[in-house]
Amino acid sequence: MGKAKSASFLMLLVLGLIFFSQSFRVQAQDASSGLVVRIDPQQTASLDINDNFTVYVWVDNAVAVEAAQVQFTYDPTVLNVTQVFEGPFLPSAGPTATAQQMAVEDMKSQPPTGVVYYSSAIISGAVASGSGVLVNVTFRVVSGGGAQLHLIPYSGGTSGPGTYFLDINFAEMIPTRLEDGYYGSPVSLSARPDVIYAGGNTTLSGRLSGPAAMNVNSINLEYSQGGEVWTALALVPVNGSGFYSYQWAVDSTAGFAEYEFRVHYMSEGKTYYSSIVAVTVQALSTPLISYAYYALIVLIVVIVAVAVFYIIRRRRRPEELPP
Repeated sequence: MGKAKSASFLMLLVLGLIFFSQSFRVQAQDASSGLVVRIDPQQTASLDINDNFTVYVWVDNAVAVEAAQVQFTYDPTVLNVTQVFEGPFLPSAGPTATAQQMAVEDMKSQPPTGVVYYSSAIISGAVASGSGVLVNVTFRVVSGGGAQLHLIPYSGGTSGPGTYFLDINFAEMIPTRLEDGYYGSPVSLSARPDVIYAGGNTTLSGRLSGPAAMNVNSINLEYSQGGEVWTALALVPVNGSGFYSYQWAVDSTAGFAEYEFRVHYMSEGKTYYSSIVAVTVQALSTPLISYAYYALIVLIVVIVAVAVFYIIRRRRRPEELPP
């Protein structure tokens, strides 16, 4: 009985320690609930190809932070990272050891994805508090369009991917509130396919980014034919994730034409436009005329072939002997 009581006491002690540590972990998470990681500026205007710009990853309301990890994605078909370097927030408290400070692009993935990695820790035993810049990232514009700079949430575990802080007081990796950044127009637009025949249709679709994705319920779609004045086409609803889509159909009797489309919305007294996309409409050829044309070609080929065959046979026939 003595051994059984000792084992029971040991089990209760272990369970109590687990419960105690979990309660401390919850306290750590609650204490850090005000932490924010944000990309500044949140919205960067469209630039010319080969132009450079820098974004700053900030932390706000940090308390006794020993280390930080930041990971965010971007579109490598639009942007290319030229430089990643540590900001002053952690080094202001003491010397740091930087484990990751780079960008990796995967152009073979669908869609292509670029990821910025940064992780660093204060090695002197000190901690950093308050607000400041964690990391600076410089981009080069490689094509037109827009790109979201999406901070990857903390995935859990002791060394999982994502964005988090290490609180020295409780040695816990703690998720934070993340605020993404955006490059280019806050509303995108594409047409698939961009070449159609009369009687066909194309899908005009896109996405709103930033605050507009949550605050805008509809966008205005308009078109221009041959570079003429813009004409309203439809008021298109936007879903809760910021996506919208519209099917545009062409009359079967339409001839060759070039159309341009764009969308726009208003927010806080400002009008935001998407980039312009072009759609080419091809006239639908008459089937009977096409069949007659091809039949005529086939007939000519057959006549030529028969004539050639006849000439060859005449030349190969032996001359008849006189009687």
